[in-house]
Amino acid sequence: MTTATVQLTIFADESEIPGDGVPVKTVAGCAGRLVLGDGDPRLLTTLYDGDLTEQRWALWQLLSRVRGVIGAGKICLRRVGDIDDDTLTSLALDLHNATDGGCTLPDEPALADVVARVGEAEDRYRRWVDEDPTVRTSLQIAKDVTAFARATEGVTAEVLDETQLQAERCHLLCAVGGASRVSPPRLVCASWDPPGATGAPLMLVGKGVTFDTGGVNTKPYESFVSMMKNDMGGAALAWALFRALVEAQHPERLVVAIPTCENPVGEDAMRPGSIVTGHRGISVRIDHTDAEGRLILADALSWGSERFAPHKILTFATLTTAALNSYGPYATPVHFADAALQSALQQASGRTGEDLHFFPGRVWHREANRDKEADLRNTARLPGNAVRAAGSRNAAHFLRFFSDIPLVHTDIFASTWNWGGDAPGAGYGATGAPLRTFLAAMSA
Repeated sequence: MTTATVQLTIFADESEIPGDGVPVKTVAGCAGRLVLGDGDPRLLTTLYDGDLTEQRWALWQLLSRVRGVIGAGKICLRRVGDIDDDTLTSLALDLHNATDGGCTLPDEPALADVVARVGEAEDRYRRWVDEDPTVRTSLQIAKDVTAFARATEGVTAEVLDETQLQAERCHLLCAVGGASRVSPPRLVCASWDPPGATGAPLMLVGKGVTFDTGGVNTKPYESFVSMMKNDMGGAALAWALFRALVEAQHPERLVVAIPTCENPVGEDAMRPGSIVTGHRGISVRIDHTDAEGRLILADALSWGSERFAPHKILTFATLTTAALNSYGPYATPVHFADAALQSALQQASGRTGEDLHFFPGRVWHREANRDKEADLRNTARLPGNAVRAAGSRNAAHFLRFFSDIPLVHTDIFASTWNWGGDAPGAGYGATGAPLRTFLAAMSA
């Protein structure tokens, strides 16, 4: 079977499934049959009676149970009955990821084009996250961004090295990455100026910690240190989104800013208790060196707001383990979205089957970031028995101190990596979420 193409047909109605083959145990009562004969193996199934997020997960459970067949590496996907385009496209994207592009839609050429385009963006995102951290360094990120800018009309790039960052007072970014020679501090920016576009740009900012040891407060094994090459997932997502929009000739001006470095242990590493003043002139006490992502984002937000004067900023970061602990392995918390963007993302997530949850600003989360020695500390805490709660929300509010421009922050720690081992379409490592939702919302 290793050279076979699995013929996967999804039926809207169980009554339409042929009776040949053998039943396959499915999730939540979905019907499934496997037909093995002289030709290609055929898998026939219905979808779970839930929303698309649940349908994606349930179908993946079924496919996991017939892994010997799915391991063929090629899947031909068809639908029978009233299954809408969005559902089929999202399922096909999962299969595209699972088979390294080996999913075909022979009866759906228009949808196949969408799957190829979005799948390429997700592939780029996942490759960056999965790549060895000694290869996917700040220097490699800068090299890839500048190469794309040189090859693409309307795109320009700018890279600030340590000397320039110090001159620009980006001391928070320099503090986090100051001990790294392999992946030293860089602020990597690219701008898209399409013909005829006017007005302020939209700025995308992605956290690019290429490996996070935790610094002097070194991560224990139980804190996922062996997986911390994924701590540049925000940079990978911001770049994949920017590039996909540029290649689609997005009509709006765009900027992507990637603060990137490694958070190492070394003689020049930042110390707990140090007070560092960044680009905006706000002093921050380093209470814990493993709360480093918000520090590099702070300088990028302040510098980028001054340099590009965007009308809105979207930040993406694997910012807090609390996002996984609080929301589970598939959810993505989105903080501070305005009504229009929240509506667009909710509609898009309904079409893509990705699980987004929205949270407003709250004064107690903002004030939890205050410090007695400095203006802020990098480990916000609520008072009393609530002290260990709301880590994702507290960290999001930290970022708002560093720009007056409307900011929407997405904490992707829980969803960008396959923590549960059963994320649809994903193997070990990066999932590609929630790129397809943001791309759909911004392409509408």
